[in-house]
Amino acid sequence: MMRPLGVSLLLLAACADAPPPPAVVGSVPPPPPSRFDGTYRGMATRSFGTANDCGRPSGQLYMILAQGRATGSLPASGEARGVVSSDGSLTLRATLDATQRATGRISDSFEFTARFQTRNCAWDIRLNREG
Repeated sequence: MMRPLGVSLLLLAACADAPPPPAVVGSVPPPPPSRFDGTYRGMATRSFGTANDCGRPSGQLYMILAQGRATGSLPASGEARGVVSSDGSLTLRATLDATQRATGRISDSFEFTARFQTRNCAWDIRLNREG
């Protein structure tokens, strides 16, 4: 009885000293660049709502697209993110409230047009790629 127990303990002790397997680093490649990648700037113009509810009637916005992933801003909502599809469709979702979103499209001339609407306000967004 002692002999099998001794061999088992010896094997168990050998496993405890084995180094951990190497960490897998960088196994998922980044997505490929999108033809829409770049920096976009333009305006959001309020098309519905009052100054009391919605703030200023218009304001500058930006959006940066890198590898098909968009980071930008929405009126009165702050930062927004989204992923552009191969046909240029893009939905920017506010990071603080994902129900607030602007759905639009990037044209072949690299102009993003969208409509952003909240409960009391709406804005028409038009951004053009720089460069």
